Amino acid sequence: MGEKRKSKHHGESGKKSKTHKSKKKDRKSSKTSDAARAPLPYPSSTQGSSFSECTAKLTVTLAPVHSSDHWAGIYETLNSMLLHFVPQVRGVVLSYTKVKMLSNAALLFNDSPFGQLEISAQLLLWRPLSGMALQGAINVQSPDHIGLLLWDTFNASIPASLIPKDKYEWRPFSDEEVAARALRNGTITNNAADDQKDNDDDAESATTSKAQSGDGSVFNAAGAPDARFGSGEWVLKGTSQSVGSNGSLSFVVVDVIRADDVLSVTGALR
Repeated sequence: MGEKRKSKHHGESGKKSKTHKSKKKDRKSSKTSDAARAPLPYPSSTQGSSFSECTAKLTVTLAPVHSSDHWAGIYETLNSMLLHFVPQVRGVVLSYTKVKMLSNAALLFNDSPFGQLEISAQLLLWRPLSGMALQGAINVQSPDHIGLLLWDTFNASIPASLIPKDKYEWRPFSDEEVAARALRNGTITNNAADDQKDNDDDAESATTSKAQSGDGSVFNAAGAPDARFGSGEWVLKGTSQSVGSNGSLSFVVVDVIRADDVLSVTGALR
């Protein structure tokens, strides 16, 4: 027994000596290796859809109230993930299906009353990547940026620094244009609106394609806010043609911003 212990100890010291010999080499490459090991949160990609599916293995924490009904706790957990960024799957969960329990019982650890249960589920994710081409509905324009809404759910912003000045320029509205747009969009004051209605109520009812929501927001015939109404608009340089003249605009993703469990994207015009 004494010899075995000695032999074992000798083997360990031998390993330590080998480690000690390679310390200098490790020190030289430590910075490089650390940088190489650091994972990129969003790998570069120029093709593909921002939507993807994956089958994920997840650990669900079950409260004591769900000890007799594991499925109620599982669905409660999955529902809480919807429209939130989940780090385990690196995307915003939009839906789930094909949920399976990978064990028949939840595990309890130490004196915690909460059980741990392994499950698998097929998830539909929104996972935008740098370089992807996306399209959104314009909801605001200013000299500093263009704001967009993607699929009526996610926010995107194109800062002025990423709008090519050789192709586009900011054109401020004149006072006459602001007044005309206010009249056309129904955002004039109540008294003026009444006077206008008395003068050409029949013509307006026959030609207007706008509808007003209950909170006073102005919507066009398609149900989207008139994004071009404001202090000005971005136009093609040398022309009066506004960008996204049909209400939508295509752009390229240059950055994905995560704030807690919410994702938004920064884009650039081509």
